[in-house]
Amino acid sequence: MAKRAIFMVTAAGTNITAPLLPVLQSLTVTDNVGTHSDTANLDIDDTDGRIILPQKGAPVIIALGWEGGGVRVVFTGTVDEVKSSGSRGNGRKLAITAKGMDTTQKPKQNQQRHFDNKTVKDILTEAGQTAGVTTVQVDPSLANIKRVYFDMRDESFIHVGERIAREVGGNFRIQGTQAFLTKRGSGYTSFVTATWGQNLHSWDIAPDLGRTQFNAVRARWYDKKQAKWMETEEATRNQTQARYDHRHTKADEDEAKQQTGSDKATTERDAAEGTCTIEGNTAAIPDGLCIIAGARARIDGPYRIESVTHTYSRGGGFVTSLNLKAA
Repeated sequence: MAKRAIFMVTAAGTNITAPLLPVLQSLTVTDNVGTHSDTANLDIDDTDGRIILPQKGAPVIIALGWEGGGVRVVFTGTVDEVKSSGSRGNGRKLAITAKGMDTTQKPKQNQQRHFDNKTVKDILTEAGQTAGVTTVQVDPSLANIKRVYFDMRDESFIHVGERIAREVGGNFRIQGTQAFLTKRGSGYTSFVTATWGQNLHSWDIAPDLGRTQFNAVRARWYDKKQAKWMETEEATRNQTQARYDHRHTKADEDEAKQQTGSDKATTERDAAEGTCTIEGNTAAIPDGLCIIAGARARIDGPYRIESVTHTYSRGGGFVTSLNLKAA
């Protein structure tokens, strides 16, 4: 007997799974690494206009899984947009979009301020408090990185979190009133397998790109004691003849080392890219690993997951699509 995909949706604290069962056409949840918020989309058959429109900002929880194996929560957020469409031939449809971050709140509001001799954890915590973010969790290896001077010039908490992440080699995201800065590729043990003949539906992978690879990365910084410009350079594992120079100068050697470390991780990860689609698997997470098996020589092996998209549809069941980078 074929497996049957199942879902669960709660809105504003009410489980609406049963009412959705006969009218839900498709449900999609996308989670990207290094992006401030994840997204969920529900397409609903709205024949006769009987569906109650959810309120903007209403809390939403979505879980997916397989009958007999239970469900796992893959999305927590709030309603961002509700769109109604219809025509004589195609009837009525509701499209509901939800975001992991409440887009009506202050994280998107610009701030003008500066920080002196503050750590990354301090900067994000203080800026987050102004933005209504009550909890900031930072990877221990990044939390105590210090900035002698750091400013926000009409910059939102969202953007400052993403800027810091690019400088120190992290991934930043907001979920509700919590913010997270994790270390990119930080030895995560989470992985999924994608095996041809079993759960691998399709793949499209370029295992060795040229244009995105650099054999070294460099950042300039100013040495106040010697009163001259200095350079910090770091080799990558890529086999090319081109160096990547960071376009903005850094305040000191520590910042330059942090930036080159981040740029090194980026160019090494960008050395490969591709996609694959597997049977629905909620264990797949951004920055985890996907191990391809049975595709072909030089394609099989581990890849870093850049984004995860879970799709449930009335006719197609439950599949998980992964955007991949080099591990």
